[in-house]
Amino acid sequence: MAKSAEAFRSIGEVAKLVGVAPHVLRYWETQFTLLRPMKRGDGRRYYRPADIALAAGICELLRDQGLTIRGARKQIVNDKGQSVRTLGTARLLRLRETMPPPVRIDWLTRLTDLSRRLRHIAPRDARWQAARPVAIRLARTMTRIS
Repeated sequence: MAKSAEAFRSIGEVAKLVGVAPHVLRYWETQFTLLRPMKRGDGRRYYRPADIALAAGICELLRDQGLTIRGARKQIVNDKGQSVRTLGTARLLRLRETMPPPVRIDWLTRLTDLSRRLRHIAPRDARWQAARPVAIRLARTMTRIS
């Protein structure tokens, strides 16, 4: 199930969306005061949609436009990061267009493949006895889903 556009994202998810490593995002948090994700009590970071757009905009400035951190900081200060968020949103939209569509798992095909594999095992074999309850549970689950 896909997350809503307004859902908070973990640092790993944001790193994949923006196209940088998680440690780079952590470093940017120290350099750009506006980039402040929400932190839980256990220290996990959760990025709001505005934080994601800002991180993507910072990536655009630093990587694509070749600005230094100091230059990017100046651009963020000019309008409290609004232009950088706009850049980031445009970058995310471009990246989304170039990403391949998610692969849909066809559960019926997987179940058919499993039953073919199990057919080759003799019914009295110990492997069949061990696999039979799992196959039955899987078949019941698949009929409920489809």
